[in-house]
Parts: sequence; C-alpha cells; structure tokens
Amino acid sequence: MSITFSLIAMCLLGLTHFINGLVSEHYPPIRIALYTHIGGFIIGLACALALSNWHIEAILWGTLAGAGSALGALLLYRGLSIAPFGIVVPVSAVSMVMISLGLSLIFLSEQLNIWIWMGVVTALPAIWLTAGGKAIRQVLGQRKAGVGLILGLSAGVGFALQLHFLGQIPPQATFYGIALCMLSGGLCLLPFCSRKSSNRKHFAFFATAAGGISALGLTLYALSREGQLAIVSIMIVSMYPLIPVVFGSTIRKESISNASKIGIGLSIVATMLIVAGTH
Repeated sequence: MSITFSLIAMCLLGLTHFINGLVSEHYPPIRIALYTHIGGFIIGLACALALSNWHIEAILWGTLAGAGSALGALLLYRGLSIAPFGIVVPVSAVSMVMISLGLSLIFLSEQLNIWIWMGVVTALPAIWLTAGGKAIRQVLGQRKAGVGLILGLSAGVGFALQLHFLGQIPPQATFYGIALCMLSGGLCLLPFCSRKSSNRKHFAFFATAAGGISALGLTLYALSREGQLAIVSIMIVSMYPLIPVVFGSTIRKESISNASKIGIGLSIVATMLIVAGTH
C-alpha cells in the first residue's frame, strides 16, 4: 500500500506541475505559487477537520515544511526568470533527491539494499533527462549557466527540506501538517507578490485548484513513509517530471525529445528496481 501511495502522490504532484505550467504561460509564476499554497491550505484544512486528529508536533513540522516549500518556489522561479529551463529545473530536481537521500541516511539512519541503491542510481539520470536536462558540457556553455546552477541547487535544498519535515509529522495529524505547511509557505511568499490586481482571475482559480491536488499528493507522500523507507517514497515521488511530459504529449500534442524518452524509460526501470528492493 505504501508503494501505491507513493505512485499516486507522484501522479498528483506531476498533475499539479502540469496545470501550473499551463497557467504560467499567462500568469506571474510567483502568484501561481501563492495561490497554489492557498488552495493546498483550503483542502488540507478541510480534510484535517474531517479526517485528522490534532497533534502539537504538526505546528512545528508543518511550519518548517512550508518555509522550505516557499524557499524552493522563490529560488526556482527566480532561476527560471534569468536562466534557461534546461538548467534550473533538472538541477533543482536532482539536488532535491540527493539532499533528501543525505537527510534520510544521516538523520533516519536508513539502510538501503542493493536493489534500492540501483534504483537510486538509475533515477538520478532519469529525473535529469525527463526534466529537460542536457549534457553537462552543453549546460555549462549556456548563458548565465552559473547563476542557474546555484539557484537550481538552492531550490532543491528548499524542496528537500519540505519533504523531510513533512515526513516527521505524526500520521494521525498528517492533514493538519499539510494545511500548516501550505499556510506557512503562502505567508512566506506573500511579501514577494505584487499588489497589482489582475483581471485574469480564472488563472488564479486554476492555480488554487492545483494547490488542492498538491495537498492530496503531499498527504499521500507523508502517509507512504509509514510503511517503507523514507528514501523509497522520496525517490518515487521525485520522478513526477515524467507526468507533465506525458500529459504534454497526449493532451497538447507536444513532441517528446529523445532525451525525455530515455528519461521516461529510466524512470520506469528505477521504479521497478525500488519496488523490487522493498519486497
């Protein structure tokens, strides 16, 4: 069941990024991040009141996770505004996984078997290629590559901290922790949003809806950690970039590059290896 939760969480988080990717073509990214957190807070709170039990630790871990989420979003969007997509997104995705792996090994003392290690090693290039990454030499030769690398790495730190802190929330208070994560992240993002009103409020609605989907995905991620190693949940969820790529191909009829095709194939192989290692 934990593997199933992780896979569904990956699909939901990937769907969130697909929706927000469409909205970002018409709406400021920082506002998208804000409304995504608002939507996540609304759904998280509603589910918490109906399904969750309160626990005082949810305040600490939820608030810290929200700060990590806001940090990741701010640095990611800052990076995308000044450096190529093919640098910032793959670097942030891979650094998130590497830092999450380090946190799990250091603070949770997790022991990985050979199958899971093989899955981890396979997943890293899979995430890089699926997210649009190119050859390292080609990346470093692009304009403002250094700034993009730094911002991408830093964004990965924020998202890794978010995943780590969410995993510390007691299972019975998961929804409360998610709600507080989204509230904390939204409050951190608020000062960076322009106060100018927009007549394109329907885009805000879509971002808010995406936030609700994200909250459900993060909840399933947190619950999936109860029955398996944290790094297993993290690795599976981290392969979410393949969802926007597949949706973009089927719904928007976008062509999939050869690199992305290889990344998708490696993602499937990595998932199979990780699943094999949990049995």
